[in-house]
Amino acid sequence: MIDDILFYTTVYVSLFVSVFWLLVFLGNKETKRKSLKKLPSLSVIIPAHNEEHHLENCVESLIGQDYPGLKIIIVDDGSTDSTAEAGKRLSRKYSFIRYIRKENRGKAAALNTGLSTVNSKFFGFIDADTSLSKNALRNMMAYFSSDAAAVIAVIKPVEPRNFVERIQKIEYMIASFTRKLMSFLNSLYYTPGFALYKTEIVKKLGGFDEDNLTEDLEIGLRLKDNGYRIENTAEDYAYTVVPKTMHDLFDQRMRWYRGHIYNTKKYSHMFFSKKHGDLGIFILPIQYILLAVTSPFLVLGIYDFLLALAKNIIDIKLVGYDFLYFFGTASFNFINPFTFFVVTLFATFLLILKVSERQIKEKISPFEYALYMIVYPFINLFLWIAAFTQEMLRTKKKW
Repeated sequence: MIDDILFYTTVYVSLFVSVFWLLVFLGNKETKRKSLKKLPSLSVIIPAHNEEHHLENCVESLIGQDYPGLKIIIVDDGSTDSTAEAGKRLSRKYSFIRYIRKENRGKAAALNTGLSTVNSKFFGFIDADTSLSKNALRNMMAYFSSDAAAVIAVIKPVEPRNFVERIQKIEYMIASFTRKLMSFLNSLYYTPGFALYKTEIVKKLGGFDEDNLTEDLEIGLRLKDNGYRIENTAEDYAYTVVPKTMHDLFDQRMRWYRGHIYNTKKYSHMFFSKKHGDLGIFILPIQYILLAVTSPFLVLGIYDFLLALAKNIIDIKLVGYDFLYFFGTASFNFINPFTFFVVTLFATFLLILKVSERQIKEKISPFEYALYMIVYPFINLFLWIAAFTQEMLRTKKKW
């Protein structure tokens, strides 16, 4: 009885969400924006903590943007490696680069330190382990409209090689495609990795929340709560270094997922709010609805699948491995409603993956697809359960 309820609920919710996003994709067409003839003033803040191996590459990618009048502000958040030497060397070499050293108080505090020195019309922040594609700054500026307060780019992992990195490659691809769809609905609510903002608006809203694990999500929700748009460009890329081990991935996702739980609780008044349109009515609630529905279904489904598999293996052994006997008598019940649903779900998800691959201009091998579709759901489920558990137990939050 419970299995049936979970099964049909999961089928309905999953199909509803899939059809919804497909209709959004088919009903909207991305219009390429024309580059601005006159570029507004822009400053980019680089918060850096122990980034000796990445800082110079990040700065070089900004210098290579060919953006007249660009100012770069490096905020060293109490680094204990040679980040300070690299920052000072770069500031001496280039007059438009400013280096600021401060005590270690976290990324948001570093961003606010940099923001306090900004007098340009627009500013951005970029993680020190991230670099930009050519002309990203110019192209992104064209997306600012009268009510747009921020613009984000596509985030891609840098040269993924091992198992953990390759799974993230597909995860980032789907996330970027979903953000594009959200922007069509004026429902994009976070600014990860690299983003540009209108300086006046962010300063008016009080800057970044320094007591927050995911300040990029919090500022996005705050912008949406105050009626501003967040735009997304699918043609410009920010390449970032991703975790290489399961341990590092776990630490990163605990910060991300716990930050997501904390901030959606902080802005819970936006859930089911007509004032916030599709974001309040659908986007914010459906994430937790899907998680609540699919998690127990996935766990029970695995149990039923393994139970049926074990039973059939025993039965096959008892009849001397006569497979024709099972198919002939229809007693081989390995193919059941659950496996049919799994196959259907895989086929639907594969379609979404292929569309994402084309839209984000990514190249995914069949092996990577198989790896992601078979392994990722279980890894992600485990990470979410761990995040909720840590939040309920109120364990110490780590950056």
